[in-house]
Amino acid sequence: MPSVTGEIQAEFAVRSGLTQLVHKYHASPLKIAKTFRYENDSLTLDTPPAEQLGVYMMDCSPGLMSGDHYEITMRLREGARVFLTNQSFTKVHPSVAGSGSTQRQTLHLEAGALLEYIPEPLMLYKEANLAAEMEVHLAPGSALILSDVLCPGRTQRGEIFHYTRYTNRLKVWHANELIFYQNQRIEPAAMPLAAPGCWEHETHLGNLYVYSDRLKHQHLEALMECLVTLNGESSHVRVGASLTHKYGLIVSVLGRHAWEVQVALSKAWHEIRRTLFALTPLMVHK
Repeated sequence: MPSVTGEIQAEFAVRSGLTQLVHKYHASPLKIAKTFRYENDSLTLDTPPAEQLGVYMMDCSPGLMSGDHYEITMRLREGARVFLTNQSFTKVHPSVAGSGSTQRQTLHLEAGALLEYIPEPLMLYKEANLAAEMEVHLAPGSALILSDVLCPGRTQRGEIFHYTRYTNRLKVWHANELIFYQNQRIEPAAMPLAAPGCWEHETHLGNLYVYSDRLKHQHLEALMECLVTLNGESSHVRVGASLTHKYGLIVSVLGRHAWEVQVALSKAWHEIRRTLFALTPLMVHK
């Protein structure tokens, strides 16, 4: 494991009825900005509004340089509710002599905790090489909503799939049982990404992952109805959704621009908030 060049550790707990950031540690260039609060409106009259803590992560450097290794660890104690995002795109610069960049994220959610982690897109520059890894530990009754958007490069400079390699591993545990494992590897120079069944004419890929032991097939059905409407509104994205083996649901979006993929994922996210948690959309201003 390479030496850490940027780190964030944060712990959230309910104090006096409110989610609070009770512990934090960060090492430059990463940091946590001042937290703020959301008042989520409930869709049911018998459920009071659900308070949620908003958290921004910041990177005061130009991005991940060759040889950099970032570590991010988040722990939500029982009943904590957090919306987590970052300030801007995660930028990965060219690798030097095979020395790429790495990032490891670990999320721990105790019973009744809710984490909505909606970061800005990932931008892989020409000759970038990134190995990303995330491990999620869920207690019974907790829930995670996670999104990611992968850009092919700085498209305005003609960088479309000019990066060297991108690997992304995601492991999700529920009560010490491994319920999901994804191992993604993209090497544009060695893969026919424009072939049928791959990206074809699209260039941007986005995913929304939802994990909760409250998930039922009815949530997928409601989401599919929402996605059918979405496909009618925008002919430039392709959208699909499915349940995972256990306690999971994934929405995948292919498009030609980061913003249109983000719009599609946001609509799916808001629909999940409505059907799974009976909450109105979370309006985030950046």
